[in-house]
Amino acid sequence: MSRTILAVGTALLLVAAHATIAQAVEQVNSIPGSALASAEVVPQPLYAASTTLDRIGRIVAPVMIDGQGPFRFIVDTGANQSVLTTGLATRLGLTQSPQRTLTLNGVTGSTLVATVNVTTFSTGDLVQQSLTLPLLDNVMGGADGILGVYGFEGQRITVNFDKDSIRIARSHNEPAPSGFYTVQARLRFGRLIVIDGRVGGIPVKAVIDTGAQRTLGNVALRAALQKRRRVHGAMEATTVIGLSDHEQAADYMTTPTIHLGAVSITDVDAIYGDIDVFRLWNLQDRPAMLIGMDVLGTLSTLVIDYRRKELQILP
Repeated sequence: MSRTILAVGTALLLVAAHATIAQAVEQVNSIPGSALASAEVVPQPLYAASTTLDRIGRIVAPVMIDGQGPFRFIVDTGANQSVLTTGLATRLGLTQSPQRTLTLNGVTGSTLVATVNVTTFSTGDLVQQSLTLPLLDNVMGGADGILGVYGFEGQRITVNFDKDSIRIARSHNEPAPSGFYTVQARLRFGRLIVIDGRVGGIPVKAVIDTGAQRTLGNVALRAALQKRRRVHGAMEATTVIGLSDHEQAADYMTTPTIHLGAVSITDVDAIYGDIDVFRLWNLQDRPAMLIGMDVLGTLSTLVIDYRRKELQILP
């Protein structure tokens, strides 16, 4: 059987700025019109939607732009710079810069996008000024944009999926609260969160990417798992669709236990292939994995402390 994955986080590279961005476009299951009248209206989480059997979670932050807002931005730890939707730029009266475009290289291809200039951009304790931001037609779940991690040095993100809350504040070097697990990390390219983990006993570089819906593995990891006979069950052919509808072939399969420090993650159906994002991050030649919201959204609380270079996790 072959399935098409439309909802894989799209990692982008700003060629002009030598930075990385990750974007995710959500696959929405619509309710038939005849069922709308009888369907119960259930309030949806505003900021921290957890991952369940029937949906992939997301993390959203309130963002103010040029004194207007708040607007809903997807928090993307794989994104080096923030992105606006063209619709939001129009609502704000921002004029596209015809002399300034950027080439965005995604999971499976690239596209040329326009940019706009904003005077102030703020969320929580993070305040930025005089930014040139790229535009995309849409992002996950109809949000207004993507909140990248430019400027997050010394910041601390606390996401509570149980209480539907997010807090972005300056880190005061706080250790993990009682009951939390601490997972040490390194910052690649200055802000990309990379953890030394193990998958089926194989050492891996694991990237924490809240902008990706699905967990991805590279070809080197798949080959190592197959060599050690860590793959059980048949692999399923998959087509990964990224920016501009470019496609890449991949395999969809159940993954052995993922260990990130003292945290063990089981029953993950990951997508493996020669996916461009690993080349963009120079992780194509060693076993590597991108941990997406299908895993992160199952936590109770996730803390990312950029000053301490660590995750603090409450399962």
